[in-house]
Amino acid sequence: MTAELAGRVPTLWHGQGIARKTTTRLTAGRETLVIADEAVALPFAPGHAVRTMRLDAPSVDVTAVIAIAREIVRRPPDVIVAVGGGTVLDASKIAALALAPGRALEYAIAHASRSALTLLPDAPSPIDVVAVPTTLGTSSETNSVGILKNERGFRLIVGRSLRPRHAILDPCNLATLARSAVREGALEAFLRLAGASTGPRRGGRSRSDAIALGKALLETGTRGCDSTAGRLRLARLSAATQRSAALRGPDPYSARHWYVANEVAFVLKVRKMVATAAIVAAVWHRICAGDARWGDRASLEDFWAGSSKGMALPPEPPLGIDALIERWGVRRPPVPTARDIGRIALAAERSWGDRRPMLPGLVADDFSDVLRDSCWSPRPAGKACRPSMFSSKEVM
Repeated sequence: MTAELAGRVPTLWHGQGIARKTTTRLTAGRETLVIADEAVALPFAPGHAVRTMRLDAPSVDVTAVIAIAREIVRRPPDVIVAVGGGTVLDASKIAALALAPGRALEYAIAHASRSALTLLPDAPSPIDVVAVPTTLGTSSETNSVGILKNERGFRLIVGRSLRPRHAILDPCNLATLARSAVREGALEAFLRLAGASTGPRRGGRSRSDAIALGKALLETGTRGCDSTAGRLRLARLSAATQRSAALRGPDPYSARHWYVANEVAFVLKVRKMVATAAIVAAVWHRICAGDARWGDRASLEDFWAGSSKGMALPPEPPLGIDALIERWGVRRPPVPTARDIGRIALAAERSWGDRRPMLPGLVADDFSDVLRDSCWSPRPAGKACRPSMFSSKEVM
């Protein structure tokens, strides 16, 4: 997503087996609320000053966030420890706004019910949040972004008050991840860099940081995702996308693929990276064809050439990214119906496109065209895509 430009970055703790010791030290003598995915182990044994809320991550939505917020207000903690994947971390960060002045949480929830993007007033987090991720790639542990699911879709909330105070990267918390999940995480971090790298007029430091991190993510995701050291390195690289200059640029909304994938994920009820894997080659195809509404061709080609060097991938970005997705075995979503395509296209225009700054000048017909060129198409934009499971008549 966007670069983290303002305010203090979280203190980053990393190393094998450090989660228990570090969380214990950071919470010692403090009233602590642990918010954790019910499917993961806690980083430390609950004590007399520790309360725990367990969440079913797949079902977390605005109702769950409100329930967490009520518990926070009922008995305000001194520190919150959030343990889980991006969904749990985001829910914890947003719910913590209940302690912020000016009814910040009520504003965020109400605005997100009307708009896909909510920008919070500039302010620090109202409470120390210690983020302990158990998945890779989201960077929620280091960014100032939260995704809130409501009845209209996945809504984007942005503000410095969402940034955690501490981030703890422990590969022991990543040990049970399947190889496919590790590579999905590596791809998410890589495409965050690539999205920023489709913006024009990038500075030299931003360009070099993005290429260096992108190359390291591709190499480690290909050769090191099964080792403890490799998983820790991927976690650190994902965090570094937010802590370096890699995402900085004049266009904070340059990752155009993200907004389309967001609507694909909601309508088809799949994970964000599964949705992204389906459509990113089609988006890049338009960039490389010179459609500046989707991004800058020269910038994307420069990033791809530098980051994919030595990886034996096609030099053309659309073909190259699709070949990478195929090589890494990232899942694709179920085939959408014509009605699904229409719903996704209309939602993308209403939420992000037309005269909005995220996808300016793009309307439902443009999004329908992208979806028809995606991996389920008889003639997908990336030649390595899997063959279509439906006829061209059904797509139209």
